[in-house]
Amino acid sequence: MKNHGIEIKNLQKDFQDVQALKGVSLKIDKPGLYGLIGPNGAGKTTLLKCVSSLLVPSAGEVFVNNQVVHTKDFSIRSRIGFLPEDSGLYEKLTAKDFLHIMAGMYGLSKEERKMRVKEVVEYVGINYSPSKVVKYLSTGQRRLLLFASILLHDPDILILDESLSGLDPINREHLTGLMRKLAEDKIVLFSSHILADIWRLCERIFVLNNGEMIVEDQPENILAQMSDDSFFLIPKNNLDQVKAFLETLSYVTNIRIQHDKIIFKLQNKSNISNLMKSILEEYELISFGPNIPDLDQIFTRMVNAS
Repeated sequence: MKNHGIEIKNLQKDFQDVQALKGVSLKIDKPGLYGLIGPNGAGKTTLLKCVSSLLVPSAGEVFVNNQVVHTKDFSIRSRIGFLPEDSGLYEKLTAKDFLHIMAGMYGLSKEERKMRVKEVVEYVGINYSPSKVVKYLSTGQRRLLLFASILLHDPDILILDESLSGLDPINREHLTGLMRKLAEDKIVLFSSHILADIWRLCERIFVLNNGEMIVEDQPENILAQMSDDSFFLIPKNNLDQVKAFLETLSYVTNIRIQHDKIIFKLQNKSNISNLMKSILEEYELISFGPNIPDLDQIFTRMVNAS
């Protein structure tokens, strides 16, 4: 593996009287997809910019490939491809000219630029004419062009700040497919407000809140920790009657109706078979199972618990 990863030690960042990061630490030492989530103002963009050498930490250290990150350190920047949320394009340039200019900024020679632009355009699947002027590109086309631009110098680490936001499902799926492919031998660290993308893509999730790292774990472990061990059932009809029936059972607690289903807990999971037998003798069910909270509920619980 050519890259050694990212390590952050007690990172702090102050903006006058605002403490954006309060001693954040994390370590990523192998290729893969890693997600960064948190409410607005949590410090996500600040953290990503510190890793990318665009901001100077107030305290703590950031290491990329075992080197301390300093601003204006181009040896570090040459190993990172950073796509900020507010990145822009030169409206009057053609897509091809934009990529050639970006390749030149990465220090590629004329011949290298020609080769890499061709390779990257094919790799990311840009299917419109490279001579098309940026001004006339759609949102999805613009995002793909920006994504292509950060691959020109073949970085070890990709840092993507809200790069999936605002895309339609087709373009988002195309971009996430590229991210999966790149993550086979690169570190891809990205932030997103689209929780479903974070949960389905990432092997590890980092959760920031008020400048602090409050959770760091695999998605399945977070799900298990945030589950409240409740169950649901959806009767074919007689919702209120089924609820009243459950209330007569001493081992069934915390019973409530939520839309078309009944949520409840069991004092002991060994009572499941007895419960189902009792209900099916009286009522017809459409569905039954563990009540897994949706992603928004999980996220809210994590933030509120911190």
